[in-house]
Amino acid sequence: MQPRFLICSMLALSLCANLALGQYPGGSTPPPGGSSQAPGVYNPSTGGYHSSTGIAIGAAAAGVGIAYLVLHNHARGNVVGCLQRSDAASTRLVSDNKKSIYTLINNDSVTLKTGERVALKGKKMRQSSGELAFEVHGLAKDYGACER
Repeated sequence: MQPRFLICSMLALSLCANLALGQYPGGSTPPPGGSSQAPGVYNPSTGGYHSSTGIAIGAAAAGVGIAYLVLHNHARGNVVGCLQRSDAASTRLVSDNKKSIYTLINNDSVTLKTGERVALKGKKMRQSSGELAFEVHGLAKDYGACER
């Protein structure tokens, strides 16, 4: 698992736990007028959230977390850049921000033309040599010739 995913999961879990504990009033003094319950025991008549409110807050937090993961993982699977020939057998993609150069792993399943600016679907990875690689699963969009 990636560290970013673990950190986001832990933050979401702690937020949900905080919301769940926040619905019960604390303290050890009984409400005005007395109570037959022991001090510090939850008494629904003293205020706080109803159980349906806690469920709604939890469902909203879960929905936000799921939406974040779906959108975050979707964006991570695309790279945009210009295709260049690196040697006789392989092609590389120089990303638009010029910070990343990916060696493409394409089992001839997608036709790629050097000199074209494209958006590719696939999986980012690191080769054993430490170089960035991108396993091509599909062509998202062909933008035409690269600008020089």
